[in-house]
Amino acid sequence: MSCPCTSAARLLLNTAHRGLSCSRIQLYSLSRQGSQTHLHPRVRVRSFSETSVCYASKDGTTKDGGSDGGKKSISEGKRLSGSGGSGKGGSQLRCPKCGDPCTHVETFVSSTRFVKCEKCHHFFVVLSETDSKKGLNKEPESAAEAVKLAFAQKPPPPPKKIYAYLDKYVVGQSYAKKVLAVAVYNHYKRIYNNIPAGSRQQVEVEKQPTLTPRELLQIAGISPHGNALGASMQQQASQQAPQEKRGGEVLDSTHTDIKLEKSNIILLGPTGSGKTLLAQTLARCLDVPFAICDCTTLTQAGYVGEDIESVIAKLLQDANYSVDKAQQGIVFLDEVDKIGSVPGIHQLRDVGGEGVQQGLLKLLEGTIVNVPEKNSRKLRGETVQVDTTNILFVASGAFNGLDRIISRRKNEKFQYLGFGTPSNLGKGRRAAAAADLANTSGETDTVAELEEKDRLLKHVEARDLIEFGMIPEFVGRLPVVVPLHSLDEETLVRILTEPRNAVVPQYQALFSMDKCELNVNQDALRAIAKMALERKTGARGLRSIMEKLLLEPMFEVPHSDIMAVELDQDVVQGKAQPRYIRAPAKESAEEEYDSGIEEENWPRQADAANN
Repeated sequence: MSCPCTSAARLLLNTAHRGLSCSRIQLYSLSRQGSQTHLHPRVRVRSFSETSVCYASKDGTTKDGGSDGGKKSISEGKRLSGSGGSGKGGSQLRCPKCGDPCTHVETFVSSTRFVKCEKCHHFFVVLSETDSKKGLNKEPESAAEAVKLAFAQKPPPPPKKIYAYLDKYVVGQSYAKKVLAVAVYNHYKRIYNNIPAGSRQQVEVEKQPTLTPRELLQIAGISPHGNALGASMQQQASQQAPQEKRGGEVLDSTHTDIKLEKSNIILLGPTGSGKTLLAQTLARCLDVPFAICDCTTLTQAGYVGEDIESVIAKLLQDANYSVDKAQQGIVFLDEVDKIGSVPGIHQLRDVGGEGVQQGLLKLLEGTIVNVPEKNSRKLRGETVQVDTTNILFVASGAFNGLDRIISRRKNEKFQYLGFGTPSNLGKGRRAAAAADLANTSGETDTVAELEEKDRLLKHVEARDLIEFGMIPEFVGRLPVVVPLHSLDEETLVRILTEPRNAVVPQYQALFSMDKCELNVNQDALRAIAKMALERKTGARGLRSIMEKLLLEPMFEVPHSDIMAVELDQDVVQGKAQPRYIRAPAKESAEEEYDSGIEEENWPRQADAANN
């Protein structure tokens, strides 16, 4: 008669060559039969090659259903998986197929550990707990990050609030401010509406318990659902990703979600009317990335100059190289009239004009653009894919001579050649600019001419832009056309003093650093505005006039006894010199002492002037 311990020991010796470290579990299960002294002949004892108690399932129970055996197997599995696959220190990771120890496979990737069984030649990958956060949760976090970004942002500012902010920096152009304010507000709403419903549920993915290192052992052949390396990882990622309806499911579904499309904007107006200033001011008050790009440097792909993808690269740079943020941004295309086609040039392709418009077509409508990564060159192929479907594009241009095209279409008195006869000049922006120059060369009233231009630009249509040199496909993708009015004398006077960053306060701050005041009376302001109106350069002409007027005072004031500088109408018209108000005379010793103090305190005075 043999005891149960003897039978278990004999069975253990017979299977020792398999090398399984969980043989003692069978020993514990056999030793539980305390009431029996003999093994029943009809009880079938499974060999260790047939059992799978070393690896527990996700619910914590073994496949053979034993209660105590399940607890032992869980602890044993933790001990095996925690021992490490590199074989450095501790017990080695053993193969669940045959039980032989696995050897570490040297790879270039240090974070992922690959092991190989020498007997059955199976490859396994062992992921640590930190690697699981990088690998398994990488895709859900990237999608959930975009959703969190939309939900975490505060409610979008209403159009009236954006309009009031623009009113502090830009004088006039009320219609353009309203269009931009409404466009930005609708841009926020479109971003929130176009988030797929499935991705909103991914925010709850992180609330689920993370996988333990024992469950992260991805082994080929262990999972009943897949035999490839890392197949269970792909299955888990695919289960968490939102499934879009395709094919027959779309035909059978009755509920359709409304997807909001964008309405791109094009701003038309003379130079110096505030188009670029509106964009710069708007960029400071938005929570989405805003990129201001210049179309004059763009060329067709393959030619010298910036490629069209550089527009999205600037937006990606403004978004701190976050693709999710960049796909919700706004792009301002400045000087878009400079890419108008010029007919009659003798070459195969207009690489700087019509070729750029053709390249911008899919970019405006929505496509996936390959943008070079951060600190990488274009030819290396290191690119990031950016979807431009939700990116709002705002284009602006002066379009010199567009009013002459509108006038010819309406058959009014302003014609290309005058006398009411049809023009024989060619189409394109150069012909329009030449006609505009010929029309303005005569001695006409400047105010009446500007009013006539504003009246004609209000009736601009798509066919006028096509005749100017823009291709029809490009114009069709910019449905909102916003004409900006030219600046009159009253508006120029307000521009000198009212905005936050006005011209006259800037020069007053410069003089205050030298302990001097600058006083400009109302008559001088009107005279400056009238001179700028005659130059036909808009608000940019104000600074050139001020620089010329204040050259002598800025040369005389530093380290002098001048306390104030006054400008009046005669000074602006060149009939008199600027008037200086000097401090009372001091003794020579006091002057030397005061000059030393002034040199020491100059940085403090500069800071006080800025404040």
